[in-house]
Order: sequence, then C-alpha cells, then structure tokens
Amino acid sequence: MKEIIAMHGWAGDSHQWSNWEKIFKNCDWEWKSSERGYKDISPRTPKWNQNSNQVELKRVAICHSLGSHLIDKEVLHSATHVVLINSFSRFIPMSKENRLIKLALNRMMNAINTPNEAAMLRKFHIKAYKPNYIDVKSSESNLIHISDSGRLRLKNDLKLLMNSDSLPMGLSNSAKVLIFNSEQDYILANQTKEKLTEDLINHLEAVPKIINLQDEGHSITKIKNIKKVKHWLEFDHAKNMV
Repeated sequence: MKEIIAMHGWAGDSHQWSNWEKIFKNCDWEWKSSERGYKDISPRTPKWNQNSNQVELKRVAICHSLGSHLIDKEVLHSATHVVLINSFSRFIPMSKENRLIKLALNRMMNAINTPNEAAMLRKFHIKAYKPNYIDVKSSESNLIHISDSGRLRLKNDLKLLMNSDSLPMGLSNSAKVLIFNSEQDYILANQTKEKLTEDLINHLEAVPKIINLQDEGHSITKIKNIKKVKHWLEFDHAKNMV
C-alpha cells in the first residue's frame, strides 16, 4: 500500500497539489490533500487507511513550508516517510536578519482584515513563486476572496509561523525524511534551512536526504522536480525490497 497525505503552507490551498496528484496517481499511489480552508473551500483533515499490517506499507507526508506544522499530528507521527518542501523548524532565524523578518511578518499580520489584505497576499504569492512567474490575477492561489472563518485561520497560522522554534510536533524519529530546498527561495532565510537540517539530524535515527533545487523558488512549479520526489520514494522502496 502506497499512500500520500499532503499539507499546503500558509495562505495556500490544496489546489497547489494538482500536478503532484496526477503524477503519483498515475503510478498507483493513493493521494489525499489536507486543506486549511482559507478560502471558500471546506477544511479537510484526511487520515491514513486502516491497513497497517501490510508488509509493504508506505505512508508519505508531503508538507510545504508551514504545512509541516499544520498537518495532523497523528498523521505525521504515523508517516514512514516525510517530504519537507522549503520547510522549517524555526522560521525567524537567530541572526542579524531577525529584526527585518519580524518587521515584515508584523506588517503582514496588520494587513489581514484591512483594505491592504489583498495587496499583501498578492505580493506574498509573487515572492513565493519568484523566480518563476505566476499570474496572480487568474491563479487559484491568489487569495483575495477569503472567508471570515478562513481569515481567522490565516491570522492564527501566521502567529504559529512567527512563534515556531522547533520541529513539528508528532514527527517520528524513525521516519525517513527528504529535505527539498530551493536555492532561490525568497521566503526562507539560509540560516532557517540550516537550522532545520541540524534539528532533523539530532532527532532522526537516519540522516535526512537533501535535494537542492537551482531553478525553483519557495513554491515548486516544475514537473521534473515533482518527479525527483517520486524517484526518491520509489528508489527507497526498491532498496528496502532487496
């Protein structure tokens, strides 16, 4: 049994996984997407199938950015494999960049539920996809029409991001972890990425695998890079069968 539960990050939604879902479903993976419900999409918290006695069971949690802290803790704890896409343990680094990042986050927080909200989100999405282009006027990730309940979650999740200082709760030390980092990420500081790697090495039984992408920003867009995740999972699976 091969199944995946994916969790998007702050200000995102489950539609961002459409290409991922197609690629993995074509290779007989079962795919489920978690959803925070910032827009007019109902929140979803999928669970693993109840077939844990299977010998070849593979449960993969794929998390983008804050998604590792948003995903259901029981789901994360039961994952055999975890893919962390431009993720973090502590978002705000303990460095000279600290003050500027705090100021930027506070400006974003203050813009929520004001006339500046749409412009703030538009700017965030452009920055998240940079250096790749995204047409935010037509894109499903352009969160202008946020529901009232979604707006509350958006604000609370931003607080969670600002206060993050450790690995996501529930991460098993026996999980096999892939760190998927973009070298042109304009959202995460380099020290933030280094801190995640350090924390994972101290926590996990097996050293995490790291793949650095030279042609992506904070949000992954290219099919070839999605297939790199699939290759890692299938290679690891094949290796375990030897």
